[in-house]
Amino acid sequence: MLLKSQPLAPHISKKIAAENTRKCDANWERHIKLQRMGKMLDNILNDDRQRKISLQKRFVWLWRDIKSSYFDLKHAVRNHIRWHQTLRELRPWEGFSGLINVMTVHLQDYISYEQQHGHSTEEFTLHKIRTAQQVIALLKRMKEPDEYLYRRQQEVKIKYPQYKSLITEYKSGGVSCSGDFVAQGDGWVGIESGMEPREGYFEFVGDRFELANSPNQCKTDKLLAQLRTYYKDTDDAYKQAEIDSNADFDRLGQLLKENLYTWWD
Repeated sequence: MLLKSQPLAPHISKKIAAENTRKCDANWERHIKLQRMGKMLDNILNDDRQRKISLQKRFVWLWRDIKSSYFDLKHAVRNHIRWHQTLRELRPWEGFSGLINVMTVHLQDYISYEQQHGHSTEEFTLHKIRTAQQVIALLKRMKEPDEYLYRRQQEVKIKYPQYKSLITEYKSGGVSCSGDFVAQGDGWVGIESGMEPREGYFEFVGDRFELANSPNQCKTDKLLAQLRTYYKDTDDAYKQAEIDSNADFDRLGQLLKENLYTWWD
């Protein structure tokens, strides 16, 4: 991508034209260092060396230098205030989280500046603000990658509110997560967790969770079939979360490619 010019707002165009005219007039009277390209420029250089610079012009240049220094100092103080919280929380080991924080704050700062001082036409200004806001939204999602899976898992849990992960507490003090189950009669139908999970109708026998004869095997089989669908949806949720994350990365890359050189034009 190469840098491209943008149409300026009419009042900005007039202001820049006037400023350029003023600079040209000032530079004509100012001492300009020229690169010697041969005898062709000797006369020009000699004339420039002999030109007398008025005291008034010297004060004008000094005042411009003072204004420039003041501008730099003002923004240095502003940046310390604006970036204090972000830099204070930044750690070398944060990796992508710290980088995303910096990018987000910088874009928020840019949007604020563009809204107040944007000099492109309204159409371009609004486009730059909108695309920068889209990038901020993407960065905030990408900062918490686990949220992609969490959101999809929550959708599945809302769809299947009856499934519970039972916690078995043993008299000896041990605790285990038994898997996913749904209540049936006085027991539970489900599939255990672990390497070789049991499935079917379970009841608590003392402090143990054991397979038992189902009071209604047809209902048990139906519940088990629904539970397998639940597992499939859970697995699909993980796959969809990865698709969501990849889509955000692709969209971020596209937005940066199309706008990085034009936001700060």
